Amino acid sequence: MGHTILYRLFKIGGIPKKLRPVLEAEGMVVVDEGIGGWVITKNVKGPGKRFKHRMEGFSGFLAITQKRIIAYTYWKRQINISVEDPRISALHVNLSSPQSIVLSFESSEFSDDWQGMIKLRFNTSKARKFYDVLMDIGAQRRD
Repeated sequence: MGHTILYRLFKIGGIPKKLRPVLEAEGMVVVDEGIGGWVITKNVKGPGKRFKHRMEGFSGFLAITQKRIIAYTYWKRQINISVEDPRISALHVNLSSPQSIVLSFESSEFSDDWQGMIKLRFNTSKARKFYDVLMDIGAQRRD
């Protein structure tokens, strides 16, 4: 899998400059940036937002350090959770293909103001590596 066109032209979907040294200091286990994917929401309700079903493409990054899991779509943080957090078991992981990993979660597990399912599908050649690491730290498999 290659980088998205937005990443190649404008570096959209890369790790922000201020965040990169923090992640490097935490010890990056696996990281991929400038990768494409989809955010899929089902019956999501939050402050000022309601989506029965919505799909939106993105260019973003996914990183796992020795301290956290972090995912951005464009410039928006979608996931930022410590690997020590017990809520990691609420994160469901699936390999939809050898080049695609899906992270899904009930939004109310991570924010009291939200409810509904959110799926993040990342198209990355490192999908298997992400999957293995996430399973090792306590994420749940979802078929």
